[in-house]
Amino acid sequence: MKRLTAHIIAIGSELLHGGRIDSNSVGIAEVLAQSGIEVKQKVAVGDHELDICTAVLSSATQADVIVTTGGLGSTLDDCTREAVAAACGRTLVMRTQALRMVQAHLKTRNRVLTPVMTRQAFMPSRAFILENPVGTAPGFSLKVGKAQLFVLPGVPREALAMAQVHIPLYFAKKYRRERRGLWSHSLNTVGISETEVQGHVMPLIKRYPSMQFSFLASTSGVKVTVSCWRVQELNKSDSKNIRPFPEGEGAVRNIRAALAPWLYSEGEERMEEVVGKLLASRSLTLAVAESCTGGLVAHRLTEVPGSSIYVDRGIVSYSNRAKQQLLGVRSLTLKQYGAVSLQVAHAMAKGIRKRSRVDVGLSLTGIAGPSGGSLEKPVGMVCMAIDGPYGTEARQFQFWGNRSEIKFRSSQAGLDFVRRYLLDRGGKKGDPAHG
Repeated sequence: MKRLTAHIIAIGSELLHGGRIDSNSVGIAEVLAQSGIEVKQKVAVGDHELDICTAVLSSATQADVIVTTGGLGSTLDDCTREAVAAACGRTLVMRTQALRMVQAHLKTRNRVLTPVMTRQAFMPSRAFILENPVGTAPGFSLKVGKAQLFVLPGVPREALAMAQVHIPLYFAKKYRRERRGLWSHSLNTVGISETEVQGHVMPLIKRYPSMQFSFLASTSGVKVTVSCWRVQELNKSDSKNIRPFPEGEGAVRNIRAALAPWLYSEGEERMEEVVGKLLASRSLTLAVAESCTGGLVAHRLTEVPGSSIYVDRGIVSYSNRAKQQLLGVRSLTLKQYGAVSLQVAHAMAKGIRKRSRVDVGLSLTGIAGPSGGSLEKPVGMVCMAIDGPYGTEARQFQFWGNRSEIKFRSSQAGLDFVRRYLLDRGGKKGDPAHG
């Protein structure tokens, strides 16, 4: 299969004025990669016909595939249709099939087609219509020079849904025998810096020269992704299954071993899901007492479907008075050690566990900033404690960043604290979540 390349063109003046982030390109790039197409360039242009036309013609000389998003609505600034028609040397025509699609979607929303909305049914002559499964405006596809152009709406939900349906379908029909695709696998770590992760993985980078290693640091931790382009031969017995990739599996196995002390999940599994599985597998219940995180830990835990099995309650004890009234923290402890201290965190964890009668109590208290810090207790200092069936443990952390970043990093560390507590103190050999 030929090695195909793609350009993505995001259309919308708001993308250039700071009013909106281009989130479409991320999802579309993933769809293209899964179809064996490597994205070489992403650009953003405003709602100006000449600029859009120029961008399309420029990409047509460099890429095999072009995907545009935006400018297919009914308002005056939606001029992508006109720009693409000009780039291809075609006229805009009303497509009856497209008009029926627009009418059918409006009917599901109890809306009536207006003359202005009929603009969405105009497309360059001989363009192939792309149905929009979740929105009003259909897209279309056609050749621009040697490039195949896919024109999609700008609404993120619609653009991604259409890309997931139409792009793989087109290339599956075009290349039936085999397909080139991007094989990749991600591993998620916490409690270790990006440079330290790279240091541990460096020997493997040299060992697997045909693979690409990438490192992404965020408030969740450091994600390591190993990937490579390969021709994916299909099993004759089952055309949907790709043959195993021993070299990739070996690389993942070695990365897993190198980062074992900090590895908490693989793929897209979030920390709250990992913790939830551990609690559920042990039939344990959890309650959280939060100060500096303001309920963020409880929020993340309850974002997981079925979390009512193991989450009992969460208390935001922000003030000293709340810590005393809701958790039973002694005023003497607060006065002697301060609200941000291991002693108070310890008392909060024991208090939430005792009063809610759960198996595990978690507490977090700290200084999220940007003010409130001191030399002894700087902004970003956070104390946590766990009281549970395997004893009581307290830890102190120092986080960096703005207020939101400190709060999220605290919540991530708090959840990881629970994970490690359950594994290190109550884990069993062979536990699938052990890491």
